[in-house]
Amino acid sequence: MKLKMTLLAAAIAMTSGHAMANSSNTATTDQSGWGNDVLVAQQRGDGHHTATVTQVGGYNDAEVLQTGKGQTATHYQHGWGNTSDSYQTGRSNKVDVTQYGVGNFSNIDQYDSHNRATVEQYGKGNDSDVQQKGRYQRATVLQTSYYNESSIEQSGNNQAANVSQTGSWNDSSIDQSNGPGWVSGYNNAMVSQSGIKGSSDIEQSGYANKAKVDQSGFGNGADISQSGTWNYADVKQSGAGDMATVDQDGFMNASYVNQSGFYNDADVNQSGSYNLSKVNQSGAFGTVDVAQVGAFNYSSASQSGGMLNSISHTQSGSNNSAVSTQTGSFNNAVVVQ
Repeated sequence: MKLKMTLLAAAIAMTSGHAMANSSNTATTDQSGWGNDVLVAQQRGDGHHTATVTQVGGYNDAEVLQTGKGQTATHYQHGWGNTSDSYQTGRSNKVDVTQYGVGNFSNIDQYDSHNRATVEQYGKGNDSDVQQKGRYQRATVLQTSYYNESSIEQSGNNQAANVSQTGSWNDSSIDQSNGPGWVSGYNNAMVSQSGIKGSSDIEQSGYANKAKVDQSGFGNGADISQSGTWNYADVKQSGAGDMATVDQDGFMNASYVNQSGFYNDADVNQSGSYNLSKVNQSGAFGTVDVAQVGAFNYSSASQSGGMLNSISHTQSGSNNSAVSTQTGSFNNAVVVQ
């Protein structure tokens, strides 16, 4: 073990030994190999902390700092160059990190109470960052294969994030928070990327919004932004270079985007209540733009086969409906209501 870590561990043992003896704290460390570092600082006071760190081989580094009551952190690292860093305050927080492979990194910060984060990473060079503040947050990250990156930031109440990246060079970002008013929280984001160089960005604030991204293929991108109550966005892409952007604000708006083929683009913007948009594209270089403002508006845009097709739906007011279906190439449809 490195000299600086030996001295630091000795200092912590001297300063916090009384707290360990009177607060039911438990720390278990098992290291083998060379260059491993461990720092476990479980603060004094009322608590029954448990920290377990197991490291095997290489340049592993794990730090656990826990304050409060009833917290558990478990790190298992196997391989070369892994780093896991956890910090918890409050009550009943729990962290589970499992990493093996080469160059994995995980950082988790949790504040207040009842938060839980689980990270599993396999393969080479994966990176996961989870930050949670508030009550009853849940984050789960699974990354396999090479060089995936995940970032989750949650605040407020009862937010849930689930990221699964089983391809390579994928990137996922989730940011969820409570909105204004006393009814807020319970937002849910789910990301599954199994291709190469996929990118997903989800930002939600308000109450019970839900976003889902499922991407395979190569170089697809999804960007979802939702605020308000009970909005739903679902993006599924399986081609190459497809891009979907969904922006929803209001009450119970829903957007569905399904794209395959090459370099298709869908842009959906909805504000108001009970608006519904459906986009389906295959082929190449297709574009769909949907803008709906008001209530109970409906848009359906479908393009298949061929290339360079374009659909634009713009609706304002209430109870408008626009349906466009195009096959072939170089078609163009515009609806303004």
